[in-house]
Amino acid sequence: MNIMLKSYRALLAAVGLFCSGVVAQDAAEWSFPHRLDWEDVPPAALIPFPKVYSSIPPWLYDELPLCGRDEWELQAEPELQEAVQVAWQGLLAELPAERTGRRTLCKLVRGGASLPEAARAEGYVLCISQDHVVVEAVSPAGFFYGLQTLRQLLAEGAGLPEAEIVDYPAFGLRGFHHDCGRNFQTLESLKRQVDLASRLKINCFHWHLSDYPAFHLQSKKYPQLNSPEHRTRDKEDTYSYDDVRELIAYAKARHMRVIPEIDMPGHSDYFVRAFGFEMHTEQGMQVLEDVIEEFCAEVPAEDCPIFHFGADEVRVPNAQEFVARMSRKLISLGRTPMQWEGPWDLPVGEHSIAQRWVQGKSSMAADSIRLRTVDSSIGYSNLMDPALLVRRWFFMRPCGASQGDSLRLGAIFCTWPDRRVADKSLIPRQSPQWPGLCAMAERSWVGGSTRGADAFPTDMPAPDTAAARAFASFEKRLEGIRRTIFRGEPFPYWREGARENVIVGPVPMDQVEAVRAKVLAGQLEGLPTRKAWGGSLYFHTSPSAWSLGMLSQEKPGCCVWVITSVNSAKAGEAPFMLGFDAPLRSHQYYTGTPEPGEWSRCGTRLWINGAEIANPHPTRPDASRRANMAKNPEMPLLNEEIWWTQPPTLLPLQAGKNTLIIEQPYSMLIQSWGVSLIPLNTEPEPEHP
Repeated sequence: MNIMLKSYRALLAAVGLFCSGVVAQDAAEWSFPHRLDWEDVPPAALIPFPKVYSSIPPWLYDELPLCGRDEWELQAEPELQEAVQVAWQGLLAELPAERTGRRTLCKLVRGGASLPEAARAEGYVLCISQDHVVVEAVSPAGFFYGLQTLRQLLAEGAGLPEAEIVDYPAFGLRGFHHDCGRNFQTLESLKRQVDLASRLKINCFHWHLSDYPAFHLQSKKYPQLNSPEHRTRDKEDTYSYDDVRELIAYAKARHMRVIPEIDMPGHSDYFVRAFGFEMHTEQGMQVLEDVIEEFCAEVPAEDCPIFHFGADEVRVPNAQEFVARMSRKLISLGRTPMQWEGPWDLPVGEHSIAQRWVQGKSSMAADSIRLRTVDSSIGYSNLMDPALLVRRWFFMRPCGASQGDSLRLGAIFCTWPDRRVADKSLIPRQSPQWPGLCAMAERSWVGGSTRGADAFPTDMPAPDTAAARAFASFEKRLEGIRRTIFRGEPFPYWREGARENVIVGPVPMDQVEAVRAKVLAGQLEGLPTRKAWGGSLYFHTSPSAWSLGMLSQEKPGCCVWVITSVNSAKAGEAPFMLGFDAPLRSHQYYTGTPEPGEWSRCGTRLWINGAEIANPHPTRPDASRRANMAKNPEMPLLNEEIWWTQPPTLLPLQAGKNTLIIEQPYSMLIQSWGVSLIPLNTEPEPEHP
C-alpha cells in the first residue's frame, strides 16, 4: 500500500471514523451489508453503494473544488489508459469547461492488498486527497469501476470529498437482458442502453436475437431466415455480423460481455414458416448446428464465450437428445452453453449455465442449486409496475444467497416487451427498465441480506425498522441517479415515502354500501382493518404477475378501502401519480382503460376531505373503446393504458391535513388489484411522449 493510503487510514483512525468490514444492522427480518450512515456522506448519489465508504467530516478539511476538464490529468501505464478510456472521457465530459488555475492528478496504481483475494477481478480502492486521486486495482475492470464511482461522485457538480472507498462485487455476473426478437432495437439504441448499464457496473448484456415473429440475426447460409415474408414484425430489420461485432466491441470497451441468444426449439414460428419443418426434427437440428457454426466462425470465442440456446416453454419428444446435441456442438466450438430453467423448459444440460426465470412470491432457495445458475426470477420489467419491481429487487437475494460462489453466479435483469411496440422509445417507460435495473445493480453488486431472504416482496416494512430506513436511503439515491446518469431518460419511479395507510376490508360486494357509509363517517370500529405503509399497496396482482399481494388468497368479488392523509403547505391543486391497475406489457391482461371521469374499469372511487372526486384526465376515444381482455399481441399499448406513463393528476387539497379515501373493488382475476397514490412534491415531472 502506498504512503498516501497509509497516512490517510491513520488519520481516519485517529478521528475514530474508519470502519472496515460489513456491518449488519438491528432488523431481525432483514439486514443490509454495510453501515447505513455511510450512505448520507457522499456529495452525490452512488448506485451501487460501495462496500466501505470512509470520509473525513467537511469541517476538518477544505473540500476539493472541481477543476476544469482540461485541468485533469490521467497518469497510468498505456494498457490501463486504454482500458479506462470510456469512463475517463465520460468523466471529463461532465466536468465544467472553466479553468480554476488548479490541477487534479488521477493516478491508476496496480495494487489491491486491501481487497479480498476472491474480489480482485473487479474490485478497486478509490482514495481522494487534497493532492490527488488514486485508483488502486488489480484488473482493468477494477480501474474502470473505480473511475465510474469517481464519475458518480462528480455528477452533481459539487466539490470532491476527502474519502477512501474499498469496493468489490458480491456476484460475478450482473446482467441486463433485452428481447430484440419480438421488438427489434436499432444498434444505436442498444449502444445507449449498454452505456447506461455500464455506469451501474453491469458487466453482461444478454441479447435475445430471435423469437416467434422473426430471426433477426444475419444468416449467410440460410438467407430465408431473414426473409421479410417469414417475419410478422420488423420485417426489414436484421443485425448483420458487422453489427454484432460492433456491439460486442462497444460493450467490451465498457467491460461488458455480450451473451447472444438464439431461442430453440421453442419460440420458433418463423423457423417453421421458413423451412416447413420444426427445430427438433433431424432436419431442424442440422440447420441449427449450421447456424451455430456460422456464428462461431464470425465471432471469436474470446469475444462471446457463452452462447444461450433458449430451450424454454416448449415440449418436444426428443428433449434430452436435442439438449445434448446443441450443447455438444457449442462445446466443440469453445463455447459454454446456457439455457433457461423452468418447469415448462427442456432439461438443462450438465455442462450448461442455468438461467432460472419462473417468478413468484419468493426467490429461489440457495440449496436447490445444483448447476451454475443465474437468477432472473426476481422480477421482469414488463410484468410489474415500478414500485413493486424496485421493491422486489431491493429486498431479494440473487440465487437465494448474500453473495456468489462457483454455482451462484449472479443475476440478469430482463426486459421482455412481448407485444408489438409501435414506438420503440416507449419500451423503457412502459416497462420501467431503468429504475428496476438500478435496484438489481445495487443488490447484485452489494449483496443480499445477511439474515434471510425474501422479506417484504409486496408489503413495505414499518417505518421504525432498519429495512425501511435502508429502502428510504436507496430511494433517495435513486432520485439522485435519476437527475444525473439518467437525466433525459424515461425513468418512471417516484419516492414512496413512509406514509401510513389504514386498509379496511376485504368485504364481499353485497356489503359494500353499508361499509362505505361507515368508512366515510370515520366509524371503523368492528370493521376488519390493518396498517400498511408507502405509496403503492398490493392486494393481489394478476396471475400472470404471480398473484402477489398482502391479500393474495382473496378471489374477485370483494372490496377494500384505503384511508390515508397528505399534508399540504397551501390550498390548491397538487400533483399525484395515481394507479389502480397495472397492465402487463407481455399480454394485455387488465381491466381496460377507464371511461371519462372514471378512475378504473373496476369501479374505483376517490374522496378527498369527504368530497368525491372524478378523474380529471381526458381519455382518448380509441383507448376507452378497447375490450377488457384484448389479447391481440399486435395491438400496441397506449400510454393512456399505463398509469406511470401518464402525466400527473392534479387533486384539490386544503392547507394542512387532507384525508383521502379510496374504494377499490376486486372485480376480475386479470386485474392487478392495488392502489398507487404518490404525492409529487420534490421536483417537476419530465414531459411525457
